Amino acid sequence: MRILFVSETYYPHLNGVYYFVCRVAPLLQAKGHTVAVIAPAENMKYAKKQIDGLDVHVMPSMPLPFYPKLRFVVSVSLQHRIQKVIEDFNPDIIHIQDHFVLSKAVIELNKKMHIPVIATNHFMPENITTMFNNQLIKKLIEEFMWKRFSYVFNQVLLVTTPTETGARLIRPKLKTSVIPISSGIDFSKFNTIASNNDITRKYGLPTKPLLLYVGRVDPEKRIDEILEAVAIALKQIDFCFVVVGKGVRKTALEQKAKELNIEDSVIFTGFVPDEDLPSFYTLSRCFIIASRAELLSLVTLQAMATGLPVIAVNAGALGELVKDKINGFLFNTGDTGAIVDSIDKIFSNDQLHRQMAEKSIEFSLQHDIKKTVDSFESLYKNGYVKTRLVKQKKAGVVVG
Repeated sequence: MRILFVSETYYPHLNGVYYFVCRVAPLLQAKGHTVAVIAPAENMKYAKKQIDGLDVHVMPSMPLPFYPKLRFVVSVSLQHRIQKVIEDFNPDIIHIQDHFVLSKAVIELNKKMHIPVIATNHFMPENITTMFNNQLIKKLIEEFMWKRFSYVFNQVLLVTTPTETGARLIRPKLKTSVIPISSGIDFSKFNTIASNNDITRKYGLPTKPLLLYVGRVDPEKRIDEILEAVAIALKQIDFCFVVVGKGVRKTALEQKAKELNIEDSVIFTGFVPDEDLPSFYTLSRCFIIASRAELLSLVTLQAMATGLPVIAVNAGALGELVKDKINGFLFNTGDTGAIVDSIDKIFSNDQLHRQMAEKSIEFSLQHDIKKTVDSFESLYKNGYVKTRLVKQKKAGVVVG
């Protein structure tokens, strides 16, 4: 089959949407399918690039005001450019990843082109509106975005989302069927048991036990809450909190660590390339995440696949991954005491740590990316066949 992915974020902007496409699409290609991507450019020029072994057609774009890590695709001649890509590539199916400018343009074009389209939702408005302090403004923006979401996603054959939590969130907003399919992880990279001494030297990691966070260092990730708990826990246990990732809050969080007088026990690595990332998991004792707006959390799955207990906020889809007191602990937002208690138990009790580590690996096996690719391959074939039959019936062709 010829499969066209459409995504409003792509490399070099690293987030869950990009990682979903860049991992699923090459595996589909390896199974014999032909795959291409439409995504925003890093400038105002149209181009065809090779990224992750895929043909990526990038559309002219500008930084989004107040949120420069996202790009706003320029609408001038956009439909013409997209139509040209679609006509040249001739996809059997289109897979959109959001409801923003590119996907909306594809949906409008498809009213005439009649290509089967499925959608995957990675969207939670909190990831965008967290920068607004005014609750009324935040509510109005979220309502507007959900309205646009419904308009676009109600025009596709089927909607998927990484977890049942995510499916329950959007089903009331849609007439289209919604099913959960995990974004999946590659177990060949994240279930290794060997640590990496080169990584220890490269990033200046201490020999003491490590508490690990991986992801964007942005406001919605609530890393400041973790720092407050770490400051208390360090009075009881000797460990180091390692924050892997880049983002707009890095400088402010480094300052907060100084104010809490824990800067010697906190390391902010900044950006870490994919080839170095698995070693951070193998070198750590526990993973922690406080973000409330997670539809899956690939980094949490990666930690689990490596055998780490997880301390996670009881919000979003994290409760589907972390079973309280089984493969980690769940805490409520703002409950610093619960975080401190969880750190203390995991770092001081080796038997509990081993039991939780085993359960993390067991639970993570449900999210093998090979299963994910097989599921989408089946959906593509069903969508293609269903759309072809509808076309044949409309044309008066005898079917069957």
